[in-house]
Amino acid sequence: MTDSLQQHLVVTVIGDIIADELARMRPAESEHWKRRQWHDDDALVAKHKSTKDSGEDEVAVDSLERLALAGRVVQFFHMGDSGVEDYLLRRNTLYEWAEVILKSRQVHTQNLTVTTSGSTGQPKACEHSWSALVEEVKDFVRIFENDYELSPARVVALVPSHHIYGFLFTVLLPHLIDAPVLRGFKAYSHVRNGGLRAGDVVVGFPELLTQLSSEMLPLPPGVLFISSAGACPASTFHQLYSIGAARVVEIYGSSETAGIGYRSKPESNYRLLSRWRRNTENSQQLIDRQTKGIFEIPDNTQWHAECEFHVAGRVDKAVSVRGINVFPNHIAKYLRQHPAIADATVRPMRPDEGLGLKAFVVLQESRSETITEQSVQTWLSSNLSTAEIPERINFGNQLPGNSMGKAQDWNLDNSPTGKPLS
Repeated sequence: MTDSLQQHLVVTVIGDIIADELARMRPAESEHWKRRQWHDDDALVAKHKSTKDSGEDEVAVDSLERLALAGRVVQFFHMGDSGVEDYLLRRNTLYEWAEVILKSRQVHTQNLTVTTSGSTGQPKACEHSWSALVEEVKDFVRIFENDYELSPARVVALVPSHHIYGFLFTVLLPHLIDAPVLRGFKAYSHVRNGGLRAGDVVVGFPELLTQLSSEMLPLPPGVLFISSAGACPASTFHQLYSIGAARVVEIYGSSETAGIGYRSKPESNYRLLSRWRRNTENSQQLIDRQTKGIFEIPDNTQWHAECEFHVAGRVDKAVSVRGINVFPNHIAKYLRQHPAIADATVRPMRPDEGLGLKAFVVLQESRSETITEQSVQTWLSSNLSTAEIPERINFGNQLPGNSMGKAQDWNLDNSPTGKPLS
């Protein structure tokens, strides 16, 4: 199998990028785009074109939306300056877009650029070397086969393909081992309703695997679970093993680094992947063995051997509000102490929203009093400085998250009441 990406997998990634961007631009339709399955002959057509008799294979977009969709695809596949990127605007079907992308990868670069979820600030573009990603997946194949004595035969994808872990394990892994992939509701149904078979690799994230682990039927032998995008609860590990999982592998890393380490027991240390070595001069940094580049580890870590570590908690990064350093994680923690608040998250406002902080709050279902933005701000003011008090507070039934279960940004609500959003 060559390292050059297959066209049908490129179509899958394009579809997930388009779905993500359309969900952002058309929030009222977000659930529709998240559920949609994309195919080679799906087409992007002008919004003014009549789509009365068109089927699921056509998506009506205006010129600005089409430009935004093409821009996201150009960024992901690192097509800028390839000389062929403008051809995306002259093609309609996903198959034709995939042809342009593959041509760009032949004449320009195979590197990829993924975008962070923005859970710790503004979303950031992170470029990855194609060769580094290929070597990481080959490393995992060796781990699966040699250390765990498992031979992946089919990938069951519960994550979108344009996120870093989704790309590694639901695009690149099946590409390199020439395995079929189940996606979307079919994948979810197979996991939940007893459709898994020996040799399946189920790729998910902690929240979804936690939900499914209590609903799944006993597993056939040789089923491997991969969890990423956050810490997997020990109870989820144990539940998956109790129903017959051959191995549950938790990947530790970030959008900036891809995989850093892995473990298959919640009480074990993470084992460093072969790409990395610890920076002996700074234990919170890693050095890429190939490029010699230095990367910050996103969490506080404690090392127990040259290649083993455990995570001791998130780095509580400060942001500047009117020249004063404040810590959003600390403010969110304090918000959770409010007797009527069940959960909260805090982040800086986007430039178009203002210069301060904003908070998203989930209220206790059992509360008896009416909670408003102003009442929460007043409660905070007794213990926090002015710069630490969020200027805007949204209320909802759950914290905003993306399709990988990670925190994401939200638009400010114009209503300063404590009524949960539907």
